[in-house]
Amino acid sequence: MFIGCITIKSQLLKFGFRIEPTMMLVEQNNLSSMAFTPYGMYLTTIVMPVDGVSIEVRPGYLRGGEYYGGFEFGIFARWMILSSRYYLILGLNSHSNSLFVSHNGGSGLSKNILYQCIGIGFQKDSKLSFDLMYNITDDKEFAYSRVYDSYGNTRYENKKMKGILKVGFSLAWDIL
Repeated sequence: MFIGCITIKSQLLKFGFRIEPTMMLVEQNNLSSMAFTPYGMYLTTIVMPVDGVSIEVRPGYLRGGEYYGGFEFGIFARWMILSSRYYLILGLNSHSNSLFVSHNGGSGLSKNILYQCIGIGFQKDSKLSFDLMYNITDDKEFAYSRVYDSYGNTRYENKKMKGILKVGFSLAWDIL
């Protein structure tokens, strides 16, 4: 009896790594701020089942400051724009916030946050590509701070992620 075999046929399979410097747009107590981190490192696997369309999987780690950091796993679809070297990107990225340093002033929240992502990229040659992606989520709270008023009363203010802007530099080599 034949059980069956699942195969994936593609024109191209690539494997490599990415570096993603990141700008985080944060809000706390109705005040917005930006935080930059160069510490986004990922592996990448790209499968191109048909010309002009590819699926990319990115496991990695993002260290975004005192209260934001952890492992990430993203899956993205890339569409080439006509016959150019530019492409559009849509995807989902799951961030597991595990950087919850707790001290008297506050702490990060240990939780998973799902981001919706949109971007544009440029394929320089067969190995090197660059992209710019914007990530947004409905689950915005990632940390809290303890605030004391002049009377010594304590209240907590949540830190919220308004959005994340990532610049990706990717090197990926053809496997198949």
